[in-house]
Amino acid sequence: MNKVAYTIEHFLNPLGHPHSPREIEEILESTEHMGGSFYSIIEEIVASPFWQSVDYPGNPYESLCLNLAKEIDSIYNINVEPAYHSRLHFKDVCLMLSDLLMHEKFLEANDITKNAWTTSHEEKWLLLLAAMGHDFCHPGRINQTPFEIEIKSMALLKDFLSQSMLNPHLIDSIVRRLSPWILATDPAAYGALLEKIAGTDSSHEDYLAMLLIEADLFASILPMKGRLLGARLAEEWKSVNPTKAAAVNSSQGRTAFLESLRFISPHAQALGAEKIRLNSIRALADLKFRD
Repeated sequence: MNKVAYTIEHFLNPLGHPHSPREIEEILESTEHMGGSFYSIIEEIVASPFWQSVDYPGNPYESLCLNLAKEIDSIYNINVEPAYHSRLHFKDVCLMLSDLLMHEKFLEANDITKNAWTTSHEEKWLLLLAAMGHDFCHPGRINQTPFEIEIKSMALLKDFLSQSMLNPHLIDSIVRRLSPWILATDPAAYGALLEKIAGTDSSHEDYLAMLLIEADLFASILPMKGRLLGARLAEEWKSVNPTKAAAVNSSQGRTAFLESLRFISPHAQALGAEKIRLNSIRALADLKFRD
């Protein structure tokens, strides 16, 4: 067993306990520096104890995920990869989504929100596919209109699905489920979704969209990894919006970003996401005080 396989197998073991922030950070960093293709990472993720525990007869999603990983590798092997919205980001999101879903078992049985947040085996695989494709062919810039980049990523994902051997009705079903989740990853839509879930008119689909968003954001709240990601986003934005690039890479900008977030799923609560976020804010405040 190679080092990547060993690391992911132990990380995504449903018999384990919730991971500490340090353990999560070490896993994300170690898998980043092990090299290899995106396909090799996804291959180990879907072969992990957790994903094999939620496999089911006739599951079409494992092969879809592997084929999408090959497609993503083929695109970025011949095209310039954005500094932030890269395969490294896709890998982080897939690992953190897996970790969040794996800790669904820690939802209390008498929790009144459990049924709303609980995911079926098929929904778990759909979320993994969404995590892989939510920034499909991201151009490395900022939306000029609502959902601009997300709509294009979804269109490319739909094209990818249409080239598969799947039943057209299943393809339509996948597109119908994934579209609102992927559109919800537009940062400008985040506040409205938070408010909706806090209200009385939210749906199961809203909760699934929030799980994808929390996986998308989780690495950014980690103390060391988050600062590295801020620098990468600044590098990506410096040619298209130098002002935002400078802001996102500053302590003040990072503090404002962290303060704008809330991790509300019971999955994220099991991983202590809010404590991680608040500790990162306090660390930035301490650094400013020392300066």
